[in-house]
Amino acid sequence: MAGLPIAAGRAYTDGNGNLIFARGTNQKGIHRLYTKAETGWNRVKDKTLDRSTPVGFDRETGEVYLEIDREGKTEQLVRMKINSTEYTPVFEDNISDISGLIYHPTSNKPLAAYLHPDYPQESFFDEGDGFAAYFRGLKKAFEGYSIRFTSFSSDGALGVLKVSGDRLPGDYFLADTTSKKVDFLISSSEWLDPKQLNPMQADAFTTKDGFRIGTYLTFPRGDKNTLPMVVVPHGGPHARDYWGYDQDAQILSQYGYLVLQINFRGSTGYGDHFYDAGRLEWGGKIQSDIFDAVNWAVEKGYADPERICIYGGSFGGYSALMNPIRYPDLYQCAIGHVGVYDLEMMYKKGDIKRRDRGLAYLKRELSKNEHFLKENSPLHNTSRLNLPLMIVHGEQDERVPVEHAEHMLKQLKKEHKPVKSLIISNAGHGFYSEENNLQFYTELLRFLDQHIGVGASEQQSGQG
Repeated sequence: MAGLPIAAGRAYTDGNGNLIFARGTNQKGIHRLYTKAETGWNRVKDKTLDRSTPVGFDRETGEVYLEIDREGKTEQLVRMKINSTEYTPVFEDNISDISGLIYHPTSNKPLAAYLHPDYPQESFFDEGDGFAAYFRGLKKAFEGYSIRFTSFSSDGALGVLKVSGDRLPGDYFLADTTSKKVDFLISSSEWLDPKQLNPMQADAFTTKDGFRIGTYLTFPRGDKNTLPMVVVPHGGPHARDYWGYDQDAQILSQYGYLVLQINFRGSTGYGDHFYDAGRLEWGGKIQSDIFDAVNWAVEKGYADPERICIYGGSFGGYSALMNPIRYPDLYQCAIGHVGVYDLEMMYKKGDIKRRDRGLAYLKRELSKNEHFLKENSPLHNTSRLNLPLMIVHGEQDERVPVEHAEHMLKQLKKEHKPVKSLIISNAGHGFYSEENNLQFYTELLRFLDQHIGVGASEQQSGQG
């Protein structure tokens, strides 16, 4: 937007179209916050407020609400007068960052925070003239699901309510706030039957160095003991898994696998300290968190230690190969999907290095030390990969160019390592067409079945 005081930024209004704030990052990735002046912008000279995001406005009091990304802590919601640096704390949680806000349907004033420590929850800090009670009533009516209003009519009388869950990607309802009546509108995936899908269970454990690691387990139907398990580390690494419908978890669990997802250190949503703990730890403590989670699932009796594979995409693809490198006796197979395999290449190819802020990110996350980059790259540690591998990539990937996969495959074949490959010409960073997904999941399930599934069991019985 022309006229902003910072290149990579966005503007915020008071809800009536009047500019009040601008925020963003400079070329070094440092956050900045500005208030609108009569002519131009004024920098907010407060390091704490620099790390804040405007999220709401109270027209009656003229106060603005901001979410502050606090150093060493979870996010905090505050309110303050514009052109002031004095603020009043409104809400915070010890475990979870704020993943969204609930607003009053007419005044648009923030009333509650959405949290996602394990399962989704809401915490009201303002009753909002009865709206909080109305929301709680809806929550009770849709017990076991997550609910969220996506929009309201201008008078607040009607709202579109999204209802979702681990076995429901999303159904939409028209809610009448006056009559309290709720009518079904449309389903985002009417072809899926929730009764045929598998529930997701949230849990957590604590590492030896004191980090609380959230996990999600999706069990196949039937027995919950000593199951073949697929470990699915998420991408990012600064992202996270949530309780809710997950395509990979549903597909894999439908075919008899326990699916383990892990919010390792570096994941978003658990505070600044947890986020920062993942820096320079791509191949280190992040991988130890994944290792600890696998052992935790085995010790709980959920997973069969002799039938575990790891599969992930992007950073998850990196972890799918790096974890077996760090812990060679843990897995029976590994699948990397659009994965990062050469950290040095991140500085040379792909869209991240095209921007100054992207380069600043790489230096902050990975360093530029050549020894460090090689020590933490799957490409330079293939001698430790002594298990069946599958490498999947899209030729049009600009985030993680296909050269990552090509170089990895070349090195693995040079060392006569057992590896299958699936390189799709018309795909990018992830597969989205039905045709590509059908091909990918068919090959993925066949590979898993061969090594830890029914096929593997039959082979062992035949050999016995």
